[in-house]
Amino acid sequence: MTQPRPMLQKYLISDLPKADELLPLLRRLDETRWYSNFGQLSQEFEQKMLGLLTAADRHPQHGPLYIKTMSTGYHALEVGLRMLKVPQGGKVLMPAVTFPACPLSALHMGGDALLADVDPDSWALTPETARRVAEKTKLSAVMPVAIYGVPLDADAWDKFQRDTNIPVIIDAAAAIETQPIPAHGLVAHSLHATKPFGVGEGGLLVSRDEKMIAGAHVYSNFGTYDRIATVDGSNTKMSEYHAAVGVLQTQRWEKIKSRRKQIFATYQKHLAPLSNNFSLQPGIEQAVVSSFMLRLNRPCAAAIIAAGPAEGIAFHKAYLPPLYRHPHFANLSVANREGKILPGDTTPEKKAAHMPESEMMFAHIVGVPFHTFMDEEDIKTVATTLRRLIAA
Repeated sequence: MTQPRPMLQKYLISDLPKADELLPLLRRLDETRWYSNFGQLSQEFEQKMLGLLTAADRHPQHGPLYIKTMSTGYHALEVGLRMLKVPQGGKVLMPAVTFPACPLSALHMGGDALLADVDPDSWALTPETARRVAEKTKLSAVMPVAIYGVPLDADAWDKFQRDTNIPVIIDAAAAIETQPIPAHGLVAHSLHATKPFGVGEGGLLVSRDEKMIAGAHVYSNFGTYDRIATVDGSNTKMSEYHAAVGVLQTQRWEKIKSRRKQIFATYQKHLAPLSNNFSLQPGIEQAVVSSFMLRLNRPCAAAIIAAGPAEGIAFHKAYLPPLYRHPHFANLSVANREGKILPGDTTPEKKAAHMPESEMMFAHIVGVPFHTFMDEEDIKTVATTLRRLIAA
């Protein structure tokens, strides 16, 4: 029996600065005694992130970028929906295959989440599906998701906004720098420790609309300006501690990206003998790979995931099953790719039949361990084990 490999027993391991690296910045906190409320480190981190995103901007002709840090990626979504002025009860369309933060961000602000089936070619909600749904019900906003960090077509979503006048917030949680910023609307990023660019807990709102980001800044500090409450608000600020990690991550980012690219290339090499049994996520070459998901030709994902513990390998199902299969979201309405909507009280069986591509993902997609601490022998072990499990 082969010895278990510790780096495979978790499907991801966060890559954050070590304590010794952080000490100089923590001493700056000691000197200033400023730990929150837009301190020096928060401002420095925002400026560094703005520089990073501006340097990567593919459409500078659309105008400059503006950003605002948030305490979490979830709050970036919720505050973003508020900046888009989603009303009480307003429907927010989003894919059925995503993280619970998406529907919760709409529900917690008094909106309603409508779950859409995904496209088989991109695994994502498309503007075409959103258009068909909008023809059948009034939408207050659309929240497409850059699933597993693969960026979305910003131009296509800009055209959707121009044609329909429905605002869009792109959840690009794990797609920092690779997600093009549209001319209109918002992009939300997560800076959770599990993301390629992680700070522990944090989020980021990005837009070309300066007033929208300024509004998010005021909202994040209880709606106050010069200590006077002027509008509705909450407390969604990033702490100086997390900003300190962020400052260091901007310095480490190129090495993190290079290492993830190397891990991805090594996986491609060792998975090549299995290429007739699976396909890669479409567009993954554009991403800084986050969760590495394979679409198996046969619906055996559940069996492989179940076999993982005995093999010492954390095969997984990130963002699966689809949200309408989660008990808390079982009462949400669903829409197929033709735009037909089934109400929330529809039976689970009918919902599953109504959402064939989301169900395909549930049955066929399996995730493999992917993080910067793996070596080639780890990756070879995953590929060899996967080949044996598929054959079985």
